[in-house]
Amino acid sequence: MTDFTGQRSSRGFTLIEIMIVVIIVGILASIAYPSYLDHVRRGHQTEAQGQIMELASALEAHRAKNFTYSGASVSALAPALNSNEHYNTALALSNSNQAYTITATPSSSLMSGMPTLTLNNLGVTSW
Repeated sequence: MTDFTGQRSSRGFTLIEIMIVVIIVGILASIAYPSYLDHVRRGHQTEAQGQIMELASALEAHRAKNFTYSGASVSALAPALNSNEHYNTALALSNSNQAYTITATPSSSLMSGMPTLTLNNLGVTSW
């Protein structure tokens, strides 16, 4: 024999409880997403800085071997820079081929608003 008291058993969630959870998750996502994007941008910027330093090291090795920066190119010295989809890298040599400036300009929409990265033969950086 069952005892029927007329009370409903409460199993599961009500619509209001589910809506509150969805709202809380939405608020957390709206706070976390910009922070995540900033973290991704800084990661791509740090990667580009490392590649620029790698190119500078290759340029110094080229100069030590040839006594000039003449004949140096980005594609020959640091092929990884050509595959960077977030920065366009350029190498500018002085007229006397005794100085250089490496410039990496943001090229993807993800990196809009990020600074242009520069490094010269004296080790002066702008980033």
